[in-house]
Amino acid sequence: MYSYVYSAVIHGVKAKMVKVEVDISRGLPCFKIVGLAGKTVQESAKRVRSALINSGFEWPVKKITINLAPGNLNKYGSHFDLAIAAVLLECSGQIKIENKEQKIFAGELNLNGNLNHVRGILSMLLVAQKNNYSEAIIAKANQKESLLVKNINSYLIDHLHELNNLTKKYNKKPLTKKNQTKTTNYPDLNQIKGQKTAKNAIITAAAGGHNLLLIGPPGCGKTILAESIVKLLEPLTKKELLETASIYSINDSLAELNLEKKYRPFVAPHHSITSAALIGGGRIPGPGEISMAHNGVLFLDELPEFKNNVLANLREPLEKKRIKIVRQQGSYFFPANFQFLAAMNPCPCGFAGVKNRKCRCSERDIVRYQQKLSGPLKDRIDLQIEVLPLKKEELLENNKSDSKIDYYQKVKNARKMQAKRYKNTSLKNNSQLMLKDIDQYCQLESSSQAILNQAYQKLQLSVRGYIRLLRVARTIADLNQNLEITKSDLIKAIDFRWYAEKSEMLL
Repeated sequence: MYSYVYSAVIHGVKAKMVKVEVDISRGLPCFKIVGLAGKTVQESAKRVRSALINSGFEWPVKKITINLAPGNLNKYGSHFDLAIAAVLLECSGQIKIENKEQKIFAGELNLNGNLNHVRGILSMLLVAQKNNYSEAIIAKANQKESLLVKNINSYLIDHLHELNNLTKKYNKKPLTKKNQTKTTNYPDLNQIKGQKTAKNAIITAAAGGHNLLLIGPPGCGKTILAESIVKLLEPLTKKELLETASIYSINDSLAELNLEKKYRPFVAPHHSITSAALIGGGRIPGPGEISMAHNGVLFLDELPEFKNNVLANLREPLEKKRIKIVRQQGSYFFPANFQFLAAMNPCPCGFAGVKNRKCRCSERDIVRYQQKLSGPLKDRIDLQIEVLPLKKEELLENNKSDSKIDYYQKVKNARKMQAKRYKNTSLKNNSQLMLKDIDQYCQLESSSQAILNQAYQKLQLSVRGYIRLLRVARTIADLNQNLEITKSDLIKAIDFRWYAEKSEMLL
């Protein structure tokens, strides 16, 4: 007797379809799984047998062979339990599966027949939708993922015996309060006191997609400034939400995404993180923190405290917007299209250049500390801003005038100008401008040209420095709704670049 159903396996951040075949024949009773099945799949034999018997079904006392096709693809994961149980029951005549060519099965079984939540269901549903499957049988615990894929009818079941009657569809039923996503309270930029220059830098970074480095002593507000960028960025589009949610589903952390407000992810790993945890990896490679920040923001606090090899691994994703991990069984590509924000102290003790605070570091210590950031990494950061402690007057003043400014709308208007300007190109925002694009898109007013010549000489700009300066100036002009870069736009961009060029000259 022969039968089959369909399931899927996660490969990187995407899923691939798997055909689960069974052959029940005469011979000594045994249970064999073939088709490059990993340890977790091999263990399903014990779980499936106990689940079938404890659910009131009969275990076929015959020679049972399970094949997972295609045979050249590594299979892993406990979610094959449900597919194996279903095909065994259908092949032995205990249940009837209608339209099985249109169904996909995924779920982990307990010994009593209950189904558990499994990782990566969203990627499986998306690949099923892409391959024109119309129905999915999954655990009720995965209801949240099923609601994100509208074109597949998901049968959400709690127990194996429900395979007898697949009539209830729960995919359109709203989530209960218990299953809603967690809400993270990100700060509003309007509520932050003082720091006018740093606020302008945050707005500019949000509007142009620029990477940003905040340099200042402890307690001056670098972290809260960085977190405030989340509410300035446009919500995730439908496509971006599915891409990001798929990655979070694989890491079993979908609750960390705000599916209601569609905030872009803000990922802030600790400085003790390893390379594998940051970029992804493992024996079976999984997404790292940079992939969790896909379509969002990666924030590294205390940047020089990260290991050099960890920071070196950021160069590829910052350039190519993805990371490639090679293993013996194949190559894995993980998306990493994030906006990079970082914060650091000016010296090891944190108080170099701060009034009324004595710095205990020698000049050599300061240079060694700042040299922990490699040139190639700094080259990919358009904005490098000095953040100073708040003065007493700034701390005590009320914030009424600042609270009336709609920073989000300013950023949105600037983004609209960029979308219109780059409509028929591969560019999406000003941070992607290269030297060949500068002359076309960064046109200066006549009065601005003299300022640019002076800045080029005084700041000793390299080619990269020149490109970064005009990228930032173009974004400032967009924030001011200027078609050409005015004198004031350029001066403001030079102010933003001053600390970066000054630190590079010192080193």
